[in-house]
Amino acid sequence: MTPNTSASASLRALSWFALFTGLGVVAWVASGFVGTSAFALGMTLLIGFVFRGGAWELRRFGQTTSALNAAIGSVPQPLDQLADWLPRVPAPLQTAVRQRVEGERGAFPGPALTPYLIGLLVMLGMLGTFLGMVVTFKGAVFALEGSADLTAIRAALVAPIKGLGLSFGTSVAGVATSAMLGLMATLARRERSQALRALDALSSTTLRPFSAAHQRQQSFDALQRQADAMPVAAQHLQ
Repeated sequence: MTPNTSASASLRALSWFALFTGLGVVAWVASGFVGTSAFALGMTLLIGFVFRGGAWELRRFGQTTSALNAAIGSVPQPLDQLADWLPRVPAPLQTAVRQRVEGERGAFPGPALTPYLIGLLVMLGMLGTFLGMVVTFKGAVFALEGSADLTAIRAALVAPIKGLGLSFGTSVAGVATSAMLGLMATLARRERSQALRALDALSSTTLRPFSAAHQRQQSFDALQRQADAMPVAAQHLQ
C-alpha cells in the first residue's frame, strides 16, 4: 500500500465516522419527538434527508477521486501517447487532467450542492425551533386567557413548556449534521488534493513528454540543430 493510498483510506474512515455520527444524532433527536410533536419530527426527518443528500454527493465525489488515484497508479510503461492512458481517468475529469498534464491549470469539478446544503441544515434547524416556539407561545397565551384558576393555568402550561424544550432539538440536529457534512466535505477535498499532488508529480516525470513546455523545448532544440547544420551544409555546397 502506497503512502497516498494509506492516507486516502484514513480520510475515508473519518468520513464514514462523520456520516454515522450525523445519522446517529438525527435518529436520537427524532426518537424524542415520536408521539410528542409531529411537526418537530417532520423537520428532523427533513434535516436527515438533506444530510443524506449531501453525503450521497460526497460519496460520488470520493468514488471519482478513488478512480483518479487508480488511474495515476496504473500508467503504462512506456507510454507512447497520452490518449493511451487518458481513458482510464474518470470521464468527468479527463479534460481537466489532460490540461494539467499539458501545463494548463484547468479547474477540477467539485461538489455542487454540498456547500449550499451545509448552510441549509443550520437554517432548517433554526426554522424548526422558531416555528416550534411560535406554536408553544400560542399555546401558552391560550392557557393564560382560558382560565383564571392558578392550578388550571399551571396544568395548561405544562404541555407548551415541554414543547418548547423539545423544539430546540431541531437546532441540535441541524447544527450537528451541518458540522458533520462540513467535515466530510473537507476530508473529500483533502483526498482530491492528495490525488492532484500525485498527478503533478507524475506530470513532472513520466508524463512530462506530453507537456506543452516539453514539446516547445523539443521544437526549439530541433530548430537549433537545423540552425547549427546550416553552415556545414553551406560549406559543402561551396
